[in-house]
Amino acid sequence: MQQADLLTFLENGLGQLDFDGDLDLGWQKKERTFSIDLIFYAQNNDHQEITDSEGVLSNEEIITFVDSILIYDEQKFDPSMVQQDYLICLPFAGKQGWSLAYGQAFLTYLQIILDNGQSDLLNFLNNSEAEIFELEWSKDEFAKILAAEEKQLQNQRLLYPKF
Repeated sequence: MQQADLLTFLENGLGQLDFDGDLDLGWQKKERTFSIDLIFYAQNNDHQEITDSEGVLSNEEIITFVDSILIYDEQKFDPSMVQQDYLICLPFAGKQGWSLAYGQAFLTYLQIILDNGQSDLLNFLNNSEAEIFELEWSKDEFAKILAAEEKQLQNQRLLYPKF
């Protein structure tokens, strides 16, 4: 059986995550990047007025919150100009992609982010004193998960897809 490439791994892995929102994977071949939009939905029964990051005020019954992850080729792309637009920017090693351990750690930690994010968004909507809602990516927590995965998975790669 042939090892999955990075794109196939991401497509399959994102599809298996437990999430009530939407996960939208984009592959920008020319830039050699992948973007993953994390789209959360929450019921705003009280029609609480919420201002988004661009200053737009809404009191809709369904609140939509979107954040994104950028996965980029560290040999071809410099994320410094766009990193403020993303929850996290994660590099891959050119044609060598990611290690399977890194990919598994990514999916494991992403599930935690999604679970916590959905819960935190609902808490935000139900707490009139809360002023801000945002997702947080802990590099330390991700590193712990990665270390555990690396003990189990060695030398397997998720190569950058050929096209």
